[in-house]
Amino acid sequence: MRAFRADLAAAAALLLLLTLPAGAEVGAPTILVPPIEPMPGIPGQPSPPPPRSFIPEPGSADDIQAVPLAPIDPAWAGTLGPADGSLPRSMWQGTPRDFIVAALPLLQPNNSPALQDLTRRLLLSDAAAPQGQDQPDAPSLTELRVDRLLALGRVDGAPILDVLPHLNMSETFDRDGVELRVAANDLTNACGTVQALVGRYHNAWWDRATVACQALSGAYDQAALGLSAMREQKTGRDPAFEALIDTIDGHRQKLDKLPDPTPLRVTLVAAAKLPLPPDALAAAGPAALVAWATNDKVPVTQRLVAAEKAEIDGALPPDALGLLYAGIVATPDEQSTVLKNGKLPDEARGRAILYSIARTGITQAQRVLALNALIADARRRNAFIATARVIAPLLAPLQPLPELQTFAGDAARVLLAAGNLDAAAPWIVLAQAVELQLVADLAHPSNDDIGQLLRAAAPRLTARSAANAPHQLDLLTALLGALGQGTGGVNWDTPLQPTHAAVLPPAALWLDQQQAAQAGRIGETVLASLVIAATGDHLSNEPVVLARVVTGLNTIGLEGDARRLAVEAALAAGI
Repeated sequence: MRAFRADLAAAAALLLLLTLPAGAEVGAPTILVPPIEPMPGIPGQPSPPPPRSFIPEPGSADDIQAVPLAPIDPAWAGTLGPADGSLPRSMWQGTPRDFIVAALPLLQPNNSPALQDLTRRLLLSDAAAPQGQDQPDAPSLTELRVDRLLALGRVDGAPILDVLPHLNMSETFDRDGVELRVAANDLTNACGTVQALVGRYHNAWWDRATVACQALSGAYDQAALGLSAMREQKTGRDPAFEALIDTIDGHRQKLDKLPDPTPLRVTLVAAAKLPLPPDALAAAGPAALVAWATNDKVPVTQRLVAAEKAEIDGALPPDALGLLYAGIVATPDEQSTVLKNGKLPDEARGRAILYSIARTGITQAQRVLALNALIADARRRNAFIATARVIAPLLAPLQPLPELQTFAGDAARVLLAAGNLDAAAPWIVLAQAVELQLVADLAHPSNDDIGQLLRAAAPRLTARSAANAPHQLDLLTALLGALGQGTGGVNWDTPLQPTHAAVLPPAALWLDQQQAAQAGRIGETVLASLVIAATGDHLSNEPVVLARVVTGLNTIGLEGDARRLAVEAALAAGI
């Protein structure tokens, strides 16, 4: 203990020596006080030294640089992450903002599931926004995304409204957000938005939306009062809207036409328990169609046509259409008639009855007969890919037995269209269809000599349709080549047919897609590919165009999407 105290005393003495001012004698009483800092700005006192900069002088030992951070741009905040199949967060790196602003509005509804899925992932992926600023007198990038989600009927994108910035947005953005939520059957948040913003926008649309929300929520007295006030305005009257509110309020009116069939307005028709007028069904976009098709206040039979159209556009999942089909109850006479004739006067109901027979038929022969009728009808309507995705699950109980050889080819096509390559393989073998083996190779390469398969496929395709065979062989050659599967040794007599008139995209967009793919600009390549791959509301059938799109997607690492699109293109061409 004494030794410890001695050591402690020695340490204290050493500390005292180190803290003594220069010149002080040991043993003299010393008072240690902190120096007094002069107050800046007081006359007669020296100014304090400038604060030390955090940025060192050039060439100093502390080579640290302070770089101000750019403000965070949330314009491409999204709801999809890597686990959801999103595109990379850096997908817009190197892409000019003005290109995206110009190209996004070109995305239109189409009948291609492959393009629909790519569009969904492009619009909903969580990514860093492209560099640049929105133009002050033009829609912002955020507004354009919501506009396309609504136009394409992507109601699964409604949750993105909760992550996008809402500051400095336009009235169009807010209206689109309300309609998108309504289409997604989220009336609570849609009407909450209306209530919050009606005071900001003083116009007829928001007044009607307020009355509509009151009527839909059961506040009938308030809706009637609001409608009465609107009628006193004399101008800007909307007879269809007024008839709907009156009917919901218990004063039934007739509705012959519905101009501007938006999701909110067709939801009012459903609440009024009125049929959707034919003009509205023909003019409605995918979002309004899915709002009608999924509204349980509407009888199932009245939802079928809208549901079929929405499924083709990608706004309604195939299994949802299957559930509606399964909800149709048919008499034995109706089932017998539809099996005999393949259809009923009400075609949508006829397809629903065929679907139910294919799903629950007593014999395998009945189920196959119903499936054959559905496939033939789909080809007639140019809706084979969409129909195949609906009926593919119905093939699971069927076995590829010899007695089904005549059905085997179509069974394989349905399963290939649905992306079920393993299930399609035995049906391809049963069908002995070399052309379908080529389609399967588009999905997953398994043959080394593609040229030999093409030579063998030529007479089979010619026998099915001499007029279509040259185009089909040209398309297969282009798609296989785009995927890097050599076609050497092909018989050149058939592919080298005279040139034909073609619908091609603008040269600037064509070149941009190629350059973006080569530079690895993923988002730009996908966006340009989506635009050039569609002709109107259909997937392009031009071999050169499709090969360019498949090559671009494959180049940026989206091989699965490239192969899926190639399979779809081949089947859509009737191969």
